[in-house]
Amino acid sequence: MDYCEKLTADNSVVILVDFLDGFLPGITTIEHDLLRRNAEALTRLSALFEMPTVMLGEEGSFRGNFFAQVTAHADHAVRIERHTPSAWDEPAFRDHIEKTGCKKIILGGISLDICTTLLTLDMMGAGYECYVVVDTCGSDSTLNEQAAMMRMTQAGAVMLNWASLASELLKDWENPQGEAVGVLYQTLTRWGNVI
Repeated sequence: MDYCEKLTADNSVVILVDFLDGFLPGITTIEHDLLRRNAEALTRLSALFEMPTVMLGEEGSFRGNFFAQVTAHADHAVRIERHTPSAWDEPAFRDHIEKTGCKKIILGGISLDICTTLLTLDMMGAGYECYVVVDTCGSDSTLNEQAAMMRMTQAGAVMLNWASLASELLKDWENPQGEAVGVLYQTLTRWGNVI
């Protein structure tokens, strides 16, 4: 893995893991409204840069519904239900990822230490390069969150946040997406001094 190779809209796939309201009671390491905003930002980035995007999760029962902020911007995403903690164990997901031809995987998911970690480890083991957007994730304790990040990092995954990802994808404010990225910064981060 070349850790200096930049992420681009052409070499990456975005995976949105389980952004479901029913999981929020277990999340204590990030404020829930901030988590929703960050998940929205990642979803909007994937649409803005026209990136292949997969939305994982199964609505209903204890899982609840997908975040409204995510579904409002996820028309471009392929939705895949699964019944396994790691989506890599779902053949439809594996087949879809393989067809994209991309080896760089950008993941954000509500449960950092469970479904996001398990998927990251499985994809790293299958030869993919994983980038985990940590501010779109949470856990039930800081200890569990730190352990998960350490485990994924030891396996070779890269930790980043959505705002740094946005700038990496953009490269130049003169690019066509520059104004829209600026709006995301102004409306969804403290850079805009509105939250």
